[in-house]
Amino acid sequence: MRWLLLEEKEDDLNRENKDNHDIDSSIFTDDLEKKSIDKRRIKKEDLSKKRAAVESVFDERTVFQLNKLIINGPLDRIEGIISAGKEANVYLAYDQSGNEVAIKIYKIDRNTSKWMKEYIIGDPRFKKIPKNISKLIFLWASKEYKNLKRAYRVGLNVPKPIHVKNNILIMEYIGSGSSPAPLLKDVKDPEDIESLFQEVMTFIKNLYQKAHLVHGDLSEFNILYHNHKPIFIDISQAVDIQHPNAEKFLVRDIINIVNYFDKLGIEFTESKKFYDEVINKDV
Repeated sequence: MRWLLLEEKEDDLNRENKDNHDIDSSIFTDDLEKKSIDKRRIKKEDLSKKRAAVESVFDERTVFQLNKLIINGPLDRIEGIISAGKEANVYLAYDQSGNEVAIKIYKIDRNTSKWMKEYIIGDPRFKKIPKNISKLIFLWASKEYKNLKRAYRVGLNVPKPIHVKNNILIMEYIGSGSSPAPLLKDVKDPEDIESLFQEVMTFIKNLYQKAHLVHGDLSEFNILYHNHKPIFIDISQAVDIQHPNAEKFLVRDIINIVNYFDKLGIEFTESKKFYDEVINKDV
């Protein structure tokens, strides 16, 4: 199989220069008052946006389902938010035995759903793609649950999936008490970088060869660092190895990980060889 070279493109940021003008003292005073008002307005808007980001998943249907999960199990209560993302929010909760669990609630959002189809269409596990936005999001939640089950079943370091209903996924909580494990990107000095690199690369290989999946979005942003070990998350976009873009996604995962560890001083020059080893067990 040929090695597919991918390059991540970044948008250039253009900055506009503002002209400086001479002003008299009265205008200066007015300007200060205006800036003060603007700052209060902007701060209020920013808080509103943050609040909206947190609450955006709690539509009427989701609240109804959460209440059912609390009344009938397995949930006892929801404690607070762990992270808010473009696709979903993750919350710390407790099951009826008092154990911490993580709840991932996917946003019912037309814009969010647009890019999901790239990871669903062509996956042999999903024959029919819903046109209804809500049903597509429900399918996406089910997809992550199925991907986690595949990976967990073969012993890979992913959160244990517990339950899925509509746009709500309940899974194992990774952390210490109420403190969630940090993302790898936020860890300044991970211990034994060489071993950590090998563990991540081994995950890529085993996910492909044992779980028959490609993560599709693997990077330091989707790896938790817990007890000096990597735990792999955000596996909703993972595709079956029969997906037409599986090899492209695999190459992207390898490049992302090699680039990240290169910044930490790990020089790896055998990406193509590793790619061949992943897709060909006998190599």
